[in-house]
Amino acid sequence: MDFLILLSLCLVSWTGSRARGSFEYVLLVFRGKMVVVTGTWGKKDGSLAQVVIETEVGRSAKIPCAAYSPENAIQPTIHWFYEKNGKKQKILTSGTSETIHEDAELNDRVKLESDFMLVISDIRVQDERFYLCLVENTNSAPSESKLQLRVYKAPELLEMKLDDAPLQLNDKVEVGTCESKNGFPISNITWYKNGFPVNSMEDVEVTYLYTTESSGLITILSTLSMTIKQSDNEAEIYCEVSYHLPGGDYMLESKTGNLTVYYPNKKVEIFQERPEGLIKEGDTVELKCVGDGNPQPEINFYKSGFEDVRLGSGTSLIMENIRRENSGGYKCQGIDYNNFEDDLSAETEVHVHFLDQPMFSVSSPRVMNEGETLSVSCEAKGSTAPVVTWKTNGNDVSNGSILNLKQVDHDMSGNYTCIVHSPDVQDLIVSKELQIFVAGTPKVSVTSLILYVDENQQVTVSCTAIGYPAADIMWSINGSTTERRDELEVTSELTFNVTQDLIDTSIICLATNENGSNKAEIKVEQRLVSTVTSATISVTEESIKKETSRESSHGVVIVVVIVCILLLAILGAVLYFLYKKGRISCGRSGKQDITKPSEKEQIVVEMKPDSPVEESVLLPGSQEKKPPGDQDVVFFKSTFPSPGSYTIKREGERGVHSPSVLEHAFQTNAY
Repeated sequence: MDFLILLSLCLVSWTGSRARGSFEYVLLVFRGKMVVVTGTWGKKDGSLAQVVIETEVGRSAKIPCAAYSPENAIQPTIHWFYEKNGKKQKILTSGTSETIHEDAELNDRVKLESDFMLVISDIRVQDERFYLCLVENTNSAPSESKLQLRVYKAPELLEMKLDDAPLQLNDKVEVGTCESKNGFPISNITWYKNGFPVNSMEDVEVTYLYTTESSGLITILSTLSMTIKQSDNEAEIYCEVSYHLPGGDYMLESKTGNLTVYYPNKKVEIFQERPEGLIKEGDTVELKCVGDGNPQPEINFYKSGFEDVRLGSGTSLIMENIRRENSGGYKCQGIDYNNFEDDLSAETEVHVHFLDQPMFSVSSPRVMNEGETLSVSCEAKGSTAPVVTWKTNGNDVSNGSILNLKQVDHDMSGNYTCIVHSPDVQDLIVSKELQIFVAGTPKVSVTSLILYVDENQQVTVSCTAIGYPAADIMWSINGSTTERRDELEVTSELTFNVTQDLIDTSIICLATNENGSNKAEIKVEQRLVSTVTSATISVTEESIKKETSRESSHGVVIVVVIVCILLLAILGAVLYFLYKKGRISCGRSGKQDITKPSEKEQIVVEMKPDSPVEESVLLPGSQEKKPPGDQDVVFFKSTFPSPGSYTIKREGERGVHSPSVLEHAFQTNAY
């Protein structure tokens, strides 16, 4: 009963026919321990099932005693046997007091674990047997269980060797061998050609030679023989061994190899290998000649009609920088020493396309006068009808072979390129340039019409004259000059030092050629210096000293000053408007003269040249203390530059202060 429960617990998969009641057991759970097994319940009468345990060489195998039941066992005695040559061979006996080993072969490799499970270590091929467990109880009849141990070993190496010698057509020959070493049990070797198995193909024979080593492992040598066909040339051959291990089926492939088959050439073929497409002059041309057999025949190349002059030998004829004279027929002649019956020759035609250099109807360069008209034709001979385009400065000016120029002027001088190309042959292009010069007085231009300078400053100016013939340039003042010129354009650069005599005068650039002269003038003017208008600004010496330490923030201070001035101007305008309307009075002092502020300790602010920014400023008119209602209100227009340094002048003294001083001064008097 325990054995049946054991089998029901270890059921994992169902295989085979239900009519035979065939089951396969791959996992055995025996009193909390798992053992890999297989089994077959083969009879409907419920007789003892055959259980199979799988293991690998070198590992341990655990064989449970299914006949033992601890619930029903009273002082049991366990006997383990294995079958050898149809007879039982006792391994050991385990009683209540001791275990006695009785087999010399397994003596050192067996032991018993709990529930009398037999453990065999360092499994060998010879351990593949049937094992029996006999249980004797004092209170019941003896019971027995039987299990089969199967041992597996993966092949160590799979090596394929192919015959290096070329194979002859239609011969049935040994192609190669495939050897699988030291596996167990016998594995299956399959041969493949171009990825398909060939073992069962017609005209294919596969043989096997099995060798059992002293260890019990098996070496298999498989030989492949086949009838050689032309399609077998360069065929990819390899072999595969498939084997079983506990837990699944596995396979191992050999390296691949290729067959070499010799068969006669029946014909040869000649073709253009390069370039792709049509051939043009200057190309490198390769003609290739190949036969339909193996090996290739011996090949020679000839020009058609000149078979007595060999151009080259081998499978390729290479012609570099080919010319139109190389056009014509080409022939290759093959010799196969295994087949003298067939004519091994082939011909092809080589046509080299070309374009001649263009020809103009007028000579170049062409000199014309302003207002004239010119018609020029551009012709080029070629192997195909060409297409002509005229360009100048990268722009198309005419499509067709005729270039028409009407009412020419200076701007039409230059290079006109005639481009001729073949629409059928890629990159077959030729071109030629026509130079046209329009004669006339030169056109003169200078870098600037007005030049702002400072005295003693070094200045460089340039003058360009365009005309034919190229002009000579002269300057109205002395200095160092450099010049660049071509057929149409001349550029002269003049470098000089500014003196007081040059200011408010003009520098003249005079360009002259045989057709006349032209000039251009550059006015020299003094660079303007902006100043701040004088205003009465009361500021204490103490304020100036405090502000000196703030020179590092000029830019920020100027912005703040300008904003404050704007606010004061707006406030002053509002107060003045209200005063005019009679809405407010001037206090105890009454109406004051705002056009004559006190001149006591006047401060004059001068600004160095920079971009002026004009703002209206509202400031008190005097430094003396007055009640709030009696303060004088002063309007004046002041010019402030971009951030820079300021000169503050008090009566009788000069000094330079940073913009922060002004800021403090305006802030002090504004409030």
